[in-house]
Amino acid sequence: MLMHYRYVAVDIDGTLLDDHDRYDQVRLAKDICALRRQNVTFLIASGNSLDALQTQFGKLVNNFVAENGGRVVVAEHEIRGVAHRPETLAKLLDYIHCLPQPDLLSLSAASQTMIPQKFASVPVPYYPHHAYFKRLVEIREPVYNVNVNWYQRQLPLDQIQQIARTINWTFPEVNATYSGTYGIDILPHGVNKARGLRKFVQYTGGSMDQVVAVGDTSNDVEMVSAVGLGLAMRNATPDLQSAAAAVTIADNNHAGLLRAIEALFSL
Repeated sequence: MLMHYRYVAVDIDGTLLDDHDRYDQVRLAKDICALRRQNVTFLIASGNSLDALQTQFGKLVNNFVAENGGRVVVAEHEIRGVAHRPETLAKLLDYIHCLPQPDLLSLSAASQTMIPQKFASVPVPYYPHHAYFKRLVEIREPVYNVNVNWYQRQLPLDQIQQIARTINWTFPEVNATYSGTYGIDILPHGVNKARGLRKFVQYTGGSMDQVVAVGDTSNDVEMVSAVGLGLAMRNATPDLQSAAAAVTIADNNHAGLLRAIEALFSL
């Protein structure tokens, strides 16, 4: 009955990774091989930068919907890239000064993450390649995402989501969404995981009803709502659990994602 599912699209943080950013690499590799034998394509759909994802997964995964759908890669070939306009970036950076002081601000550019010089002392282990800038004109490549994070201040979820709504109201040309771990991703208008995933699926000759998608937070809502089977992690935010067709039995700290995939496909 499940043979019509041709794709498994999964989020990373809070979904595949546990709260200590770990996952069972051997088990995932076995599951990907088993899915491939059933002609099912496994892909990562994440708000993380393409650079970070490719560095993290190496040769294990070569299909990505990165930057919350802003960049799409099929078998190492990039088929979609939607970047912010320079004038929008300038307005956003000015506006961010009006928000509660972030603990980190980062811009996901084409080849690396760009970070304002004022945050040079902040550890950035999740950005394998990064550089610092003093002025926006120093960035000479496309920027796909602006991430504002309050991981030290730990702003309440409802406050962060209200900030995202206010940004969307103030700047119709962007899509701000809660990204988990006290952060907001600010993307070009119309960019979300569902649209990026649809581009991937259409490019490879499939349809969205052939997709199983799994996520854990607000930036996964469009994706799990648009596919044949959308699942929310047991630890997911309430808005995602409401949007999903079902919730996993286990959370991200107990291999909930892999257990769900293995059960669905009898791996």
